[in-house]
Amino acid sequence: MNNTKQKYISSAVLLLLSSILVKAISAVYKIPLTAYIGATGRGYFNIAYNYYMPVHALIMGAFPIALSHLVSKYNEKGDNAKIYSLKKASGSLFFIIGVLGLGLMFVFAKPYAEMISSSPKSIYTIYVLLPSVLFSSMAACRRSLAEGYMNMVPTSVSQIIEAAFKLVFGLLFAKLSMGYLFETYLESGMVMGVVCAGEETALSMIYPLTSAAAMGGVTAGSFFSLVYVSVYTSVKYNSTIPNRKYRTGESLKEILSFSAPIIVSTVIQSASTFLDNASVQYFLSLCSREGLREAYAACLQMSGTPEEDTITYIYGLFSSAQDFRMLLPGFTMALGVAAVPAISAAFEAHSRERLSSLSNSIFKYTSIIAFGGGFYLSLISPYMLNILYNSSNYDIVIGCSDLVYFYGFTMIFYCLAGVAVFSVQAIGCAKKSIPSFILSAAVRVGINYLLVADYRYNIYGAIVSGAAGYFVILVSNLYIFKKYSDIKYKLSDLFFKPILCSILSFFVSRLMMESIFGDNGYVLNFVVLSGIYITFFSIACILTNLITFSEIKFLHIGKKSA
Repeated sequence: MNNTKQKYISSAVLLLLSSILVKAISAVYKIPLTAYIGATGRGYFNIAYNYYMPVHALIMGAFPIALSHLVSKYNEKGDNAKIYSLKKASGSLFFIIGVLGLGLMFVFAKPYAEMISSSPKSIYTIYVLLPSVLFSSMAACRRSLAEGYMNMVPTSVSQIIEAAFKLVFGLLFAKLSMGYLFETYLESGMVMGVVCAGEETALSMIYPLTSAAAMGGVTAGSFFSLVYVSVYTSVKYNSTIPNRKYRTGESLKEILSFSAPIIVSTVIQSASTFLDNASVQYFLSLCSREGLREAYAACLQMSGTPEEDTITYIYGLFSSAQDFRMLLPGFTMALGVAAVPAISAAFEAHSRERLSSLSNSIFKYTSIIAFGGGFYLSLISPYMLNILYNSSNYDIVIGCSDLVYFYGFTMIFYCLAGVAVFSVQAIGCAKKSIPSFILSAAVRVGINYLLVADYRYNIYGAIVSGAAGYFVILVSNLYIFKKYSDIKYKLSDLFFKPILCSILSFFVSRLMMESIFGDNGYVLNFVVLSGIYITFFSIACILTNLITFSEIKFLHIGKKSA
């Protein structure tokens, strides 16, 4: 049991560290990017991403889980011939999936941009992103092979490569395109040969093009990530052809058979997320334009956004807040990815004690990150936004502070729901999750209809709908996992202790900051408040036995063996 748990911790720690680095790179990337393309450009950028994510989720969330599970299963049995067969079959499968995904997105790109997102000019950004579908699919094949051996090195390093190239090339392309197009306008009064009535009109034409140029960095990153994982796995797992006969066709059927319920589950989950994002865009477009411009008057005036781009601009603010909402789920995703082979191995061994101990550890670490990190995010949201955008896009600070603050308190739903779904998939019960995704989609779209379409609530309604929808997924999948794995949850470690430590740390930090330190500027306030909260939260976790010294020692051993 300890060996599997130690491997899991080593894998999870590696993925967590790489996730932190990737998020740091992304933060560095988005500050100057937003300065170049503005909140309106960020709107185009995220509209393209929302279109891409359902296909990406299917590619990254269904077939890789199946391959990782099967490699883990046969590695546990010592069947190298079967693993070799799976490797051969998956190569062709993932290439075909990538081509089909790219073609499907190309066909529906224009209808999506014009009719669903109500932003026809986002089509340029979508087209530039399309090759990433094929590159990501081929890379996922190589990464999931290594993940089956609980080797998270290629996954971690490829994520860092992708983020680094996105940073370098994305900013370079955005800067060059913005500089060239705006200089052309100043010299000729035209953008791409079209005469512009004024600067606002020119920027309205330039932002979609610079957003597309920035997206070129994402596509470049996915390509170089593929190059790395291809070289790594071909060297690391370049095993000779086994003496025993292997049948690629049988392995292909096995991957598809195990993937089938995950595919259905992922498609519905992706469709649910897509409907959620699309409904926010659509219902926002139904709001009173005058009401929205009045609600965001300061931001719109400061950014100089023309009336025709109002919806895209406000959606850009929402997208900027989403960057922070996705921070912690991005970290806990590492726990979920590492959990699949670990839980699969424990489940196949028919060891309830081993599975229960491992699962409760995974859920506990997730809750610590979700509760502790979520309350911390709410606490420092205004200072963090000022640090990132004060000098370049102060309108984003004004428009996003409250959004990020409220999102922080909902982190447990997003983080724990994701890990619970991974756990259910790891024991082969993916189809059991399907009803929860359907119900979640109905809840989110329904609440968006009631709140987002009302200009008084607008994008704030999405906070309520997201929390409610993921609550449905969380409760349903925790129940499914418990029922079919026959484990017992430690609710004190899962909910009660993490939220107690977080609430106490939140209010003690605010009290100490206001009564002792006062206001010393947003940078110093951020540093001091972070130090107080992290120190108090760590002490609270130890005093409540949420984290023990034996676990810290065990974690250190796990890191050394990684």
